[in-house]
Amino acid sequence: MSSKCPVTGEVKAFKRGSLKKTETQEKNHLPTVQVIDDEKTAIKEKCMKDTLNSELDEFKACTLKKAETQEKNPLPTPEVIKQEKIAIEEKCMKDTLNSELDEFKACTLKKAETQEKNPLPTPDVIAQEKIAIKEKCMKEPLNTELEGFKACKLKKAETKEKNALPTKEEIEAEKKEKKAEKKAKK
Repeated sequence: MSSKCPVTGEVKAFKRGSLKKTETQEKNHLPTVQVIDDEKTAIKEKCMKDTLNSELDEFKACTLKKAETQEKNPLPTPEVIKQEKIAIEEKCMKDTLNSELDEFKACTLKKAETQEKNPLPTPDVIAQEKIAIKEKCMKEPLNTELEGFKACKLKKAETKEKNALPTKEEIEAEKKEKKAEKKAKK
């Protein structure tokens, strides 16, 4: 631009302080990356639907062959499930027992001597008793004792079970207590 141009003089003489602050607004909005990606996926889906729909329209069901389905992985029966549960419980019991045995230290045991309070008879004593029994049988046979026995002297008696078996509830409660003790030890 030459110095003779009238616009140049006006630009040089222009005062910037007389301008007002303004915010620019874009009237032609450009799409964001996400909008572009969404449009691409929508176009792909539409193309796929169009080809799929055209293939379905042309498809003929009479070309299909009959087939029998074979179940290759059937569900287990209740019996199989019970057997597996039992096997798992047995394994758990063995594992805990084996771990306890592995941790056991034999050096902590104390030496002890056993004393027999009711010793078994020696062969000589047994032989003497046999001889004594034979001599007694020879003197008084067993039949004579039975001949003098009177059954009418017997009294009727009712048997009472003093050592009753535990109920299912008692067994379950005991199992729960043992499990709780094992968990507490761990």
